[in-house]
This record gives sequence, C-alpha cells and structure tokens, in this order.
Amino acid sequence: MKLKQVITLFFVTSLSYSALAQSPKARLSGKVIDAATKEAIYYATISLHPITDASKLNGTIADENGNFYLDNLSPGKYNISISFLGYKTKTFTDYTLKPGANNLGTILIEVNENALDEVVIQGERPIIENKIDRMVFNAERDVTSSGGDATDVLRKVPMLSVDIDGNVSMRGDQNVKILINGKSSAAMGSNVGDALRTIPADQIKSVEVITSPSAKYDAEGTSGIINIITKKKDIGGINGSISGGVGTRHNNGNASLNARSGKLGIIANLGGNYMWPQITTNEFEQFTIADDPIARQYSENETTRSGLRGSIGLDYDLTEKDLLTTTFSANGFEMGMDGNTSSQFFSNNNITTLLSNRDQKTVSDGFDWSADYTRKFEDPKQELSIAGQFSRSNSDTDYTTLYEQGVRLDEMGKNKSHNDELAFQADYVQPIGKTTLEVGAKTIFRDIRSTSLIKEGVNGNHEVVDARSYEFNYNQDVVAGYASYGFEFAEKYEVKTGVRMEHTILNGDAVGDFQAFKNDYTNVLPTAIISRKLGEMSNLKLSYNQRIQRPSLFYLNPFRNTADPIVQRQGNPELKPELSHNLELGYSTFKKGTIINATVFYRKTNDVIESLSQIDSLTTPGQQISLTTFDNIGTNESFGTNFFVSFSPIKNLTLRSNISLFTYEAKGNSFNEGISTETDKIHLMYRAFINGSYKISNTFIAETFLMLNSSRRTFQGTSPSMSMWTIGLKKELWNKTASIGLNITDPFWENKYFESEVFTPDYTQTNKMKLPFRSFGLTFSYNFGKADSKNKVRKERGIKMDDQKKEESNPTQG
Repeated sequence: MKLKQVITLFFVTSLSYSALAQSPKARLSGKVIDAATKEAIYYATISLHPITDASKLNGTIADENGNFYLDNLSPGKYNISISFLGYKTKTFTDYTLKPGANNLGTILIEVNENALDEVVIQGERPIIENKIDRMVFNAERDVTSSGGDATDVLRKVPMLSVDIDGNVSMRGDQNVKILINGKSSAAMGSNVGDALRTIPADQIKSVEVITSPSAKYDAEGTSGIINIITKKKDIGGINGSISGGVGTRHNNGNASLNARSGKLGIIANLGGNYMWPQITTNEFEQFTIADDPIARQYSENETTRSGLRGSIGLDYDLTEKDLLTTTFSANGFEMGMDGNTSSQFFSNNNITTLLSNRDQKTVSDGFDWSADYTRKFEDPKQELSIAGQFSRSNSDTDYTTLYEQGVRLDEMGKNKSHNDELAFQADYVQPIGKTTLEVGAKTIFRDIRSTSLIKEGVNGNHEVVDARSYEFNYNQDVVAGYASYGFEFAEKYEVKTGVRMEHTILNGDAVGDFQAFKNDYTNVLPTAIISRKLGEMSNLKLSYNQRIQRPSLFYLNPFRNTADPIVQRQGNPELKPELSHNLELGYSTFKKGTIINATVFYRKTNDVIESLSQIDSLTTPGQQISLTTFDNIGTNESFGTNFFVSFSPIKNLTLRSNISLFTYEAKGNSFNEGISTETDKIHLMYRAFINGSYKISNTFIAETFLMLNSSRRTFQGTSPSMSMWTIGLKKELWNKTASIGLNITDPFWENKYFESEVFTPDYTQTNKMKLPFRSFGLTFSYNFGKADSKNKVRKERGIKMDDQKKEESNPTQG
C-alpha cells in the first residue's frame, strides 16, 4: 500500500468516526494538578454519577499531563469526585452538565498527610499504556521476572525480543537504542547483554518502547528507542528496599535507599549478579558448495559470568523554580571461558587435527557522571534545562591458547580498549497557547582507543608479533540541533512534528589492511506524528521518521581475536552509518479491562551493517579459518505488524498475548552473487508469547509465560530460534512490605540447542550450541522506611547520549 493510500485511509476513518459522534451529548474535561508543586497528577481518578442514581457510575483517569475527558454523557446534574492515592478527594456536588463542552478547569488537590504514613504507595495501572510517541509496559506487577534481570522483563514487552545472548530486537531489528531513565550509559556500549543482566527485574518500574521518537531525541537507533525506567520513591523521609534471588543457574541481589529532607534528595542503589559455572558444548561444520568438508570443530567450555552495578544521585532545590541534579553510576562485569577444542582441517584428501586448550577472560567496566540544571517558569510547561555528561567504558580481553601437538605455536593475546564520551546539551520548552515549541542543541565528543598485543611461542617462551600488534585511535564528534512543535486541533487530533540536524566528524588511524581516513557528513532527519482520539480510551496514530545508526567500538575495533583456531572475529573501521525511513500506523483501545494494541509498519534501511562470514586461508597457510567481520551489506526493506491483547475472561484471571510478524529482504549487495540459496528472497519471521496470571488471594498470585521466537534472518543465513516457558508464584507478607516467590524455567528441558547457519557462494557452515537451560529459583523482597508529607514529584530531564549502534553481546560459544 502506497503512502498516499495509507494517509487517505487514515483521514477517511477519522472523518467517519467524527460523523458518528454527532449527538446532543455532554462532554466533561479538566486538568488535575498538585496544589503545592503545580505538577500534573498522573492517573488521578475522575468519577461521577447522576445525583438521582448513584448506581450509574462513570469515570476515567487523567493522562500524563493531568488532563481528562469524558464523552457521550447525558446532560443533567451530577456528583463528581477527583481522587488519587495520598491526596485529599476533591468533590463537585450538584454540578450541572450542559449539552456540549463542560470544563472544570484546573483542579488543585492537596496532599493528605495522614495517608502518607503508608509504607507502600502503589496504583493499579494498566499493563499497557499508549502515548503519542510510545508504548509503556508497566512491569511492577510481573511475577515470573521477579528475581531475574532486565532481559527477563524485556522478553515480555510487546514488539521486543531477546535472544539467548541478551541481544534485544525491536520488530526484528537489533538496531535499537537502550536508555536507562532517559539517559545513555557507557555500559551499553561494550556489552549490551551483560549490562542488562546487572539491572535487577525487581528494580524496573516500566519499559517505554518509543517507535516514533520526536526530534528532541538523538536520532540513533534505526528501529527506535527502549527506555528502562527504574523504581524511585519521590517521597520524604528515609525508605528503601532489598531484593534478590537464588537459583540453580543464576543468583542476584539488589539494595536501594531513598532519603529526602527539605530541598535535598539522595538516591543510592547497588546490585549484582552471578551465574554458576556451566558447561556448554559447540559443534561447528563447514562444507563446500559440493558438500565436501572444509573444517569441523567440537569444543567444550566452562563459562562463568558476573556483574555489578551501582549508582548514587542527588537533587537539590536551589529555589522554588531552580533544580540541580547530579548522578554517578558505575558498572563492571566479567566473563570467563576455559575449555578444550578439537579442530579438523580437510585439504587435498589430507586431514589436519589440532587439539587445543583455551583460557579466555573478558572484563568490562565503566562509569557515567551527569549534572543537570532545570529552570521552571510561571507556566509549569515552560522549562529550560542544561546538562553535561562524561562517560568512560573500558573492555579488556586476555586469552591463552595452547596446542598439544605443536602443529601451531602457542598464542597469548591482549586487547585493551576504552571509549571516552563528553556531551553537552541544552533544551528549551515554550508553551504557546495550546501548542508547545521545543528547541535544543547538543554536542558529543568521542575518543576511542584500542591497543592489541599478540605473542607466539612454545613452553612459555613467547615473543611479540609486531605485525599483529598495534594501537588504534578513532575520534567521532557529533553536533546536533532540533526543533519540535506540538499542537491539538479539532479537539480530538494531536500533532507533533519536528526536524533534527546532526553533523558527524570522523577521524581514524591506519591499522593493518585498513587505511587512515577522515570523513564528515550531515543528516537532516524529519519526524511527524498525528494522533486522533476515538472515544474516551481509544486512538489512531500515524507516524513517520528518519533515524541513523552509527557503528560503535564493537563493530569498528580491528582487533582480531585468534584464540579459536577456526572461528575468529574482527571489526571494520571503515563502516558507514545506517539510515532508515520508518512509517507506522497504530490503533489502541482500553475498554472494560480489555487492552488492544495493533500496529502495521514499513521500514527501509540503507547501508545495513551486518556480520560478514568469509574464509581466510592467508593467515595460516593450509588451514582455512572462518572469519567473521562486519560490512555495509546493502538495503533492507521490512513490512510488519504487531498485535497485543490483554483481557480477563473470569474474575482474578488475566491473559495477555502478543504476536509480531515482520519480513526481511536484503537488496543491493554483491557478497552473495551467484549463490543459489534462499538468501535473496523475502523472509517472514515471527515472535509470539502468551502470559497468564491468576490472583489466588489479595496476597498470593500465580503466573505463567510462554514465548516463541523464530530464527532471525541475515543476508548470509540464520541465527538461532528460541523458546521459553516460565512459571512463577509470589506471596506478599507483612502488609505487603515483603514478598517471597518461586520461579521455574523450562522444567522439562535440562538443555537446549541453538543452531545458526551461514550460506555463501563458496561454502556453507552450521554452528550448534548446547546450553544448560532448566532452572529453579527462590526470590525475596523487602521494603522499609516511612514517608512524610514532603513529597515532591519531579520530571527528569537531562542529557541523552543515544546515537551509536551497539554491539551484540558476547556469545557463550567459542
């Protein structure tokens, strides 16, 4: 369907609804704000009934700006109440609703100091919320993810999928930017999977899936942005929580503390995870097109993983309108691999066998430090913010490979890399009547360095190999500016449009076969979203945007890891950025406890960056090595749809289901010319899950989750499919201040196999990994502390460094 036809269908549908809505009914609207802070009260409850019949109760909830609307009301006299947990209820008695529009105006509600003595303050939000530019998954009530980490939560979010290594995809595309509380993190630049494992599931409040980012966001992430929002209590006093889990495969723990008194607030968090050592096996085979063997390999490795993440943040009210915040977070994770490998090379009817032992360790660490200043004005929507952030990410890989038969020299390798990022950003929001103008500017300075040292020898006498040792320096600077304009018209329509311009300057050293280079380019990236309300809790949305994906150090680093004698990897400093065009039409509704969200989309990505597998017979003559590097392989056009539904067929039972269908078609590449496989056709992929929860009592809940992902296509082959079944039980204790739980994953499958394939004009190869999967775990949590009346909710604004393509997580196989 052409763009013109989609737009025509959108407006014809909208006008049809408008025609049906013409009737002599009343409409009630208003806005709910905190009487002291003048902040909007998100999720305030508005209820009303005719004064003559209290059984005819009607109502709604306020949106993120505190606004609410109720349509199709019969004119007459009503009793109206506005309430929210922790606040005094506001009432309007004998209020006369006239035909047409009725506006209660700005409604101020006051904090109920007596209610603030409650330790836990929580509301029953719907599991899915839809906003003009994003979908929000509220993860707080999830049971089977309790005791797990962020990857367990993301697997349950519509439109997202997570593979066995922790790589996250949005509608089939791994080029997604992940933010933590609206900000980039250096941890996500070195190893996304391990970084996500350091975030406990119990600390995640919600996940925002931003498929249509506005111009104020960095344009990074061709498929969109994922924003993980952690739990935070903006209430006075001292309070916190302790949570964790102990299991047969994974263990984790987390502690958080919130302290707020007067103008000063402090938030601290510390969490970690540890995986018991596990044995994985890997079978690799490579054949010519004529099906003759080229190489075979079998390896068995003991793998360990661990991670630690901590943060501390302070905010201080300089005045009633000036807020200063600063946050420091640090992270570290480690992966070890120790095992034996048997490798066979087939050449001219001769078979060469290598027996080797590999000991490899990868350690990554880093920190982010940010400082933000926010200035409020008389109009609470008017705001100026200035922010700065410095991040450092380090990654060290050390390995030793020993050969038993002396056919090859023993080898030791070290690679130390770091990425320094310094960013400054300024944003200004100016309300103009019922419209909003946002403008801003940002600069990012990146200094990327990688030092490689390779030694070869026997019996511990190793010498440096100068031809394979080097220092690589790479600079990437970005200067950006944007303007965004949002407005409402015809009561039911909301529009947000904008444009962002980003200028990139690159400078890289010569390394090995790669030439030194300098390059700069400018991208003008438009965005547009139009949304129409269809009744009280339904809407239709059409959006278009352009996004860019710059390669990060993982893809650029020319370090060649030769720890494995057959399977090796190397980055490509000469990669160009990806550029995508995204078009989406979405519908969502929430009625009588049922949530439906449906979207169709089209995405075209130019200069797609993918892994490229090829045979290298030059490094070690007579032994052909499977080398994986990266290249811009051409263009990918993808069509897709996503459908999510949540409903309660019987009391206390809630069922949720999601299915995503999307295509992959690689065009314009010359790497596979002459190949007679299915790699050059349109491929259909899917991702589906079903989730059921049953409330046994007010303090006891049971939940199950079943997920199925198809194989992921690349232009050269497939990556593994994945399925998972989890069961969870959670019992709340001590007036819901504590809980214990039981989680079970795949109880009937001790191990699982993950198979990937590669097709090239010259050869094919398969890789099959066996991984322990079944697990049992116990979880616990405890909330402590007491609130006081000095509650003050703040909207967080700050720097967002979110403009680079992130790596796939390190696989557990060799």
